[in-house]
Amino acid sequence: MINENTIKEISKIKGETRGTVFYTDARYVLNKKGEAGLKELRKKLKEYLDEDIYDKGIKSTGWYPLWWRVLSLLLIKDVFNWGEEEIFEMGFSAPKHSFIVKTVLRYFISIEKTFQESRKYWEKHYSVGRLETPEINVEKKHLTIHLIDFKVHPILCIYLKGYFKAIAVLVVKSEKMRIKETKCVFDNDYSDKENYHEFIINWE
Repeated sequence: MINENTIKEISKIKGETRGTVFYTDARYVLNKKGEAGLKELRKKLKEYLDEDIYDKGIKSTGWYPLWWRVLSLLLIKDVFNWGEEEIFEMGFSAPKHSFIVKTVLRYFISIEKTFQESRKYWEKHYSVGRLETPEINVEKKHLTIHLIDFKVHPILCIYLKGYFKAIAVLVVKSEKMRIKETKCVFDNDYSDKENYHEFIINWE
């Protein structure tokens, strides 16, 4: 449950994100829960934030505090009593309904090209963190993604896992795809020397 301590902690998060992420959240809630659901979410938001991040006043290309992005996901999880599976599906749905993503992917005909260019795409959406793909093996149908210097909140790990899988599915055109976060900066046994999330994608 979200409380004042939660807000105090996440408000310390550094960095910014584009306003388009809030439109994506609002559209998803609207599709899943209808106008009543979105209204309920906005009502809850007012308890913690003066700004209506789901309003048209938010600019898609504008930069906004990254902790608002965390707040949005936590609110959605809290209001609708969603678990990890629902947040994963939310992330998985985002690229499929994004005009920008679909437009960009039209020019990336291979998974190698797509994820090699992913670093530039990431930098257009987040002011912190960077993406690297240390291993792309099409023959073995294997891909490794590193998200570096991005210790934000565990809920984003779940969301991004779904998001990365969706991008791979759109390019590879395979429904038989698995993704696992094999390293996470929030794990208790994690070494701060590495400071990255690792996602492994395999497909058939």
